[in-house]
Amino acid sequence: MSNDASIPAARPSALSLWPFFLLGLVLIVLFWGLNLWLTGGLVGNTEPEEAQRSELRIKNLAELRADDAKKLDSYAWTDRAKGSVQIPITEAMKLTVSRINETPPRAAYPVAVPAAPATPAPQP
Repeated sequence: MSNDASIPAARPSALSLWPFFLLGLVLIVLFWGLNLWLTGGLVGNTEPEEAQRSELRIKNLAELRADDAKKLDSYAWTDRAKGSVQIPITEAMKLTVSRINETPPRAAYPVAVPAAPATPAPQP
């Protein structure tokens, strides 16, 4: 008579998994260290050319925004031959809202009437 039910099933012990865990941890730390060494460490970009380019970009952005603000708040000719002008954005908004309020609402598309379902002819 065999006692198979009393013998526990063989399973790997937790002790045999520790070397794989430690090896994985060591490899991750080595990869991180190699990455830091190759990229120059934790220090940010300290190249003087980058600082100069950053200052130039900030100056150009400030000039662009000042030019845009001037265009948004002034009157000017866009095409004198065609008679088109540029007006301040606040005036354009007022004109647009008044034009929208003057026109009555209407459907944006033709309204389709659903067709009646076809019924088969009665059989004699």
